[in-house]
Formats: sequence, structure tokens, C-alpha cells
Amino acid sequence: MVSITNPAPSDKQSQVSAWEERGETMRSRLGIFSIAAALMLAVAACGEDPEPAATTAAPTTTAAPTTTAAPEPEAPSVMRVAFIAPDPIDDPWYQSMLHSLERLAEKAPYGLEISTEWFENIEYGDSERIFRDLAASGNYEMILGSSTYSDAVSAVMGDHPDVAFVYAGSGNDPLGANAFWIDTFIHEPAYLTGVAAGMMTETDKIGVVANFPFPNVNAPINGYLAGARSVNPDVDFEVTFIESWWDPATAKEAAAAQIAAGADVLYAIVFGVFEAAEEAGVYGVGDLIDVQFLAPDVVLTSTVAKWDQAIEVTIDAWWDQMANGVPMNAPMERIMFHMPQGGGDIAPLNEALVPADVRDKVLEARDQILSGDLVVDLNDAPPE
Repeated sequence: MVSITNPAPSDKQSQVSAWEERGETMRSRLGIFSIAAALMLAVAACGEDPEPAATTAAPTTTAAPTTTAAPEPEAPSVMRVAFIAPDPIDDPWYQSMLHSLERLAEKAPYGLEISTEWFENIEYGDSERIFRDLAASGNYEMILGSSTYSDAVSAVMGDHPDVAFVYAGSGNDPLGANAFWIDTFIHEPAYLTGVAAGMMTETDKIGVVANFPFPNVNAPINGYLAGARSVNPDVDFEVTFIESWWDPATAKEAAAAQIAAGADVLYAIVFGVFEAAEEAGVYGVGDLIDVQFLAPDVVLTSTVAKWDQAIEVTIDAWWDQMANGVPMNAPMERIMFHMPQGGGDIAPLNEALVPADVRDKVLEARDQILSGDLVVDLNDAPPE
């Protein structure tokens, strides 16, 4: 686990009724008679129907409704990320994202305290329930699914508009609103690792052990082969797909078979390859993260995927909604950055293994890619 919320009362109508008394005063020379007569007439007068007095209705006054200004959105201080992976979290693909989240936690955009909790081995058939449960818990501001989870996100996102949903990799669909599709193609860093492999092979044969012929996998393989051929036109290669995202034992067997066929530099897109390389004394190239620590006597260098900017686009949109009331509006296309924009790089070359002339050639090509003088084609078709 990486530590890495009237009607206003109206006045009633008042009605004023005035009764006008009538009386006839009769003066009589006889005092007692006149008083009695007067009294009798007064009594008679009281029995007559009076004419109603004119009525004036008081104006109805309606008090202005009491209005309360909507409270200003409160700027958030934390972003808690739930990270979902369909395989073991040790896989370099997922590790590369966790590394990006760690760097973003250190950067702390908007002063946010960013933390990450990960959930591994989540089967696709269970993904919608997992996304829904995590969103409904109220414990996460971002839910990042590192695979083809767009169907699950589509089913859940509308019920939780304040949660930023992120899903990564090829095979997804754009959804817009609060759902962000991010991706990476590291064909340019792979080209640089190929330059090293093409210069260091002694058999003119290099190998690749990968999982599936998927666009995110094909692109770096093709970049690797193009880089090797740029410095060694005679280089030959073999690619083996083990048909699994995570199977180190099968990967080791595939690597051993390639070594037996003459390959002396292997691009390891899956775990298990370096064990075979160590046993045979040949070189290896890592994928997505710097894996020199795993096999320092074998690994020449690695590609490095950087998801930082793509994830930060999501953070920006979520922040704008929560702090400024601007609804999230994810683009209807994948969000990704290539190497010249900071979306990837090559890991430091292993100085104990890589000669100075090879390092110079690789770094020269790196500078050319960053400056735009060298453009590596994005070819995500299965390698031929």
C-alpha cells in the first residue's frame, strides 16, 4: 500500500365596518313625555337595517422571499486514489503508474495531500462492482483502473459525478464528463534501448519476450527493433508472446529458448526473462520502470513510462470542479504524452556493462528525439 464531504406570511385583509346611527330628536314641551318618546324612537331606530358602510380593503403585502447565497465551493485539501490492477501489483505496467502517483504526491499540485491505496488481481467480471463499491464508500476522490475498464466506468460514473474516474491503456473507449482515458506509448525510449542492444550484440541476434500482441506492447517492440537496426542493419530478432499478462515461469522458458537459438540481448516486457539471462550470461533490457536493481549484472538499461502529466490533467479537471464549480469535461480521446513532452525516457545506462561509445551513441539519439531532430514512428502493429 502506497501512502501515496416559505412563503412569507401575508397580512390578512382588514375590513372596517361603520354603522351610522340614526335618531330623530323630538322636542316636546312636556319634559317626561319627550324623554319617553325619544327613548321609544331610539329603540325603533335600532331595529331598522342599517346601510353598510363603505369598505376599503387593506392592500395585500407579500414579503420578499428570503434568499440565501449559495456557498462558495470549498477548495479540497486531499486526494485519495484507489488504484485497481487486474494482475499482481509487481508488474512493471502498474509499478510505473504507482511511481507517477508517488512523484505527484511529492509535487502536491494545489497543495493536495495525495495518497494511494491499491487493489490487485481484480478480475474484469468483478470490476464494475469494485468501481461502484469504492465510489460509494466516499473514501476516494479518484479511482484509477489500470486496464480496459471503460465499460465498468461507464456503468458507474454518472452516479458519482464528484469522483474522477481514470482508466488506462489501449482497448478502451472515450467517455467524457468525469471519466478520463489515459495511455502511454514508449516507442521512443524503446528505440534508445534498441540502439544499445544493436551495438552490444555479438551474435547479431536479439530477442523479445512479451505478453500479448497488444498496441501498447507492439509499439515499444517495433521501436526497439528500429533502434537496433539503426546501428546494426544485420541484426535479426525473435519475438515470443507468452499469451499471459503475468506468468514469470513461462517467460523464463521462452527466454531460455531464444538464448538457445542465439539471442544474446533480450527485451523483457514480462517478468521471468532476467533469470534466464543471468543463468546464460547474456544481456537484458527492462520495460516501463528502471529494473537494474533486479539484475545489475544483466540489465543494460530500461524504458521508463511516465504517467505524471496524464494523471495531472485529471487532477486539474477535478480540482476545477471541486474548488470553482466547473464540471469535469474529459476529452473524447485518450490523454497521453510522448517522450519529447515528458511522457517517457530511458533509464540510466548501466556503466558497469555499457561501454562509453555505446553510451555516447544512445545519449546522442536521446538528444535528437527530445529536440525533434529524430522522429521515431509510432507503429503499434504486431511485429513482423
